[in-house]
Amino acid sequence: MNTEFTYKSLEDAQEAKELGTILGQCFPGFQENKWEKYHENIGVNNFRIICQDNKVVGGLAMYIMGQYFGGQSIPMAGIAAVGIAPEYRGKKAATTLMSELIKELYEKNISLSTLYPATQTLYHQVGYEQAGVYCKCEIPLKNLSVNNRDLAIEKIDNPQIEHFQELYQQQAKRNNGHLDRSLSIWQNILNTDEGKIYAYYIGEKDNQQGYLIYQQVTINGEVYLKVKDWVALNSSAMQRLWTLIADHRSQVNKCQWQGSFYDYKMLLLPEQIGNILDHDIWFTRIIDVVKALEMRPYPTQIETELNFAIDDPLIPQNSSNFQLKILGGKGKVTKAEKADIQLTIQSLASLYTGFLTAKQLFYCGKLETNDINLDILEQVFMLPTPSLPDFF
Repeated sequence: MNTEFTYKSLEDAQEAKELGTILGQCFPGFQENKWEKYHENIGVNNFRIICQDNKVVGGLAMYIMGQYFGGQSIPMAGIAAVGIAPEYRGKKAATTLMSELIKELYEKNISLSTLYPATQTLYHQVGYEQAGVYCKCEIPLKNLSVNNRDLAIEKIDNPQIEHFQELYQQQAKRNNGHLDRSLSIWQNILNTDEGKIYAYYIGEKDNQQGYLIYQQVTINGEVYLKVKDWVALNSSAMQRLWTLIADHRSQVNKCQWQGSFYDYKMLLLPEQIGNILDHDIWFTRIIDVVKALEMRPYPTQIETELNFAIDDPLIPQNSSNFQLKILGGKGKVTKAEKADIQLTIQSLASLYTGFLTAKQLFYCGKLETNDINLDILEQVFMLPTPSLPDFF
């Protein structure tokens, strides 16, 4: 039997059917009847498979989009549905699949890749590291005493993606780690499989300041207002948003949403009655060191030069000494003869997104440098805690 794996795109209906069967076995709840819609939503060109002896043994999906860091959208590939048939596990099939994908993304000029890991070991091996948070939160509506109706609200019949994109972009740029969403992510938000979608604008037609997209679902006998997406661009819109949610309390028990450890919208509530139900850590991989560092914004008041030695076993172009010169909030990367900051491609991801500071990485033995560079790195890479409201 051939022991080599072949990495490739999906090419025909039979390969797609085989991958759907594997993913249905890998992920409980991913029934075969959901595969066709999932496959269609993401698009056949955005799946990659790994084969042995012309048989599909695993695969994955990717969302080509962007992710905001410091207000700048960085080209990013979101990886989802990584699955290997059980009989091929432990044979480096998943490692080969991910390694070949990363090399492909580099050739396609994608700067970053982000995913939600089912296991950390695999993704550490190919250069991913902890980079941000995803939390599921809820608040009981019976105690939600907000009553601000200064702004108008307008129901959106038959909500479509174009109703929300511009307002979303304004908010996403302000929130470190949020997605510059692809069409497929938007389609996930407006998916009606779990019930009817309701949507409202906040503000007048010529001055819209936010929106709420939600479903009403029953969980363990309680009725929930499940937020699919929400935007509030200022304090007035935030108060009107909470009032709109509170107005459901006669029939709805709780409101549930996804975000960070703390959503600053909650600052406007009289009492802090929200709870974190669950949380996850998403991982990021720096695909192209030069492009990623040059696209990321930096503090405009800092002018400095930093010399890095990066170790990346998968992408030889990333394994080198680099000088990052920062001026006017922008970075320029060139090759350097020597470096006084040493870190791996994994550690660079945690530093890059703002998830961990340079000193935190230093204390963990994940970054080596002197005290002066540590202080500069703290200032240069400081960002608010990166978070995501989108799961993929």
